[in-house]
Amino acid sequence: MTVSRGAIILGAEYQALGLLRQLRAAGVPCALVDQDLLGVARFSRFRCPFHQSPRYESAEFWPWLIALARNRSYEGWMLIPTDDEQVRQIAEHFSEAQTVFRCGGLPWNTYQWLYDKRANYEWCRQQGVCTPRSFLPRRRDEWPGDALPFPFIIKPAFKRNYSKHSKAKAIRVNSAPELEAVLNGPLREVPIEELLFQELIPGDGRCQWSYAGLFRNGQAVAAYTACRRRQHPPDFGRASTYVIAEHDAEVERESRRVLEALRYTGLAEVEWKRDPRDGRLKFLEVNARCWGWHSLSASVVGNLPKMLWEVLDGRPVEPVTPRYGARWVKHVTDLPVAWHLWWRGELRPGEYLRGLRRPLVCCEWERGDPWPFLFQWVLVPYLMVKRGY
Repeated sequence: MTVSRGAIILGAEYQALGLLRQLRAAGVPCALVDQDLLGVARFSRFRCPFHQSPRYESAEFWPWLIALARNRSYEGWMLIPTDDEQVRQIAEHFSEAQTVFRCGGLPWNTYQWLYDKRANYEWCRQQGVCTPRSFLPRRRDEWPGDALPFPFIIKPAFKRNYSKHSKAKAIRVNSAPELEAVLNGPLREVPIEELLFQELIPGDGRCQWSYAGLFRNGQAVAAYTACRRRQHPPDFGRASTYVIAEHDAEVERESRRVLEALRYTGLAEVEWKRDPRDGRLKFLEVNARCWGWHSLSASVVGNLPKMLWEVLDGRPVEPVTPRYGARWVKHVTDLPVAWHLWWRGELRPGEYLRGLRRPLVCCEWERGDPWPFLFQWVLVPYLMVKRGY
């Protein structure tokens, strides 16, 4: 493949590592941009320029990125986000992003329906997409009552302010006193219009599903369904730790309906949970970016970052039929999760070991590129302080 332009990967963590390995293997030059100085992708043998940026949520990030592109001759390069705040910046400056870079995604007038979970709830109702029951409080003393009985969870509409006060993806409350204690305690600085209350859907990782891959104008180019068996933390996970590529026709059908309504182009993951009480599939969110376990795709549909590069370069890419059965694991987070589930009686050692049989994709480990796997263990204390790892 003849390459005249490269790719700017926004991030330096394990998502960026997978992108870097696949793009460099395809001969695409890369540059890493991250708000943090340390990340496992920086230890890869596929060395490339690294640029530390302002915070993703800051007003300085986008002007800085544009200046970087012009000063370092990155204009025309593909831009790949790995974080929601990066996607928000691209969406809010979509016209300029399309002029300076090559990137997918959505303009803000559409992406806002995905970014803000309160707005997303209304969008799903308009589209006829089944979602968990939710309550959108307008005041701190406005509680759902019979509309949403306890227990339920408190979730952020978006993470920008919430993550400064809580590392938890969601907070379970079992009673009115607990709700009051949370709202007036750890979340007292978070505006109430940035929170929502949502029903607690039971069920373990066998109920957690995704449809993920590469899309062009809402149509699948290379996509597949997967069951997110384990996540960290186990109950309200910030990230998956063990994923199996399995086919689920309903997950695929409903996900395609969502992406077609958005006319989405780029990498994306649509998350669902099947409610074991009634068997209904309930929509959780769309990650309109590269997701954490994307390196599983290489064993299921092929080199997604390379295909994205070709799609955004205007080259023809034939649709790919998935090959199911492969598994993905992130050992550094899956080991404590597996231990926790074993302690609760929800995972047997034999089941855990059988799950590690081939075909298995390891998140950081690659025989020809071992240093990221080794350095991830060294970085754990740093990541726990910085991000609640």
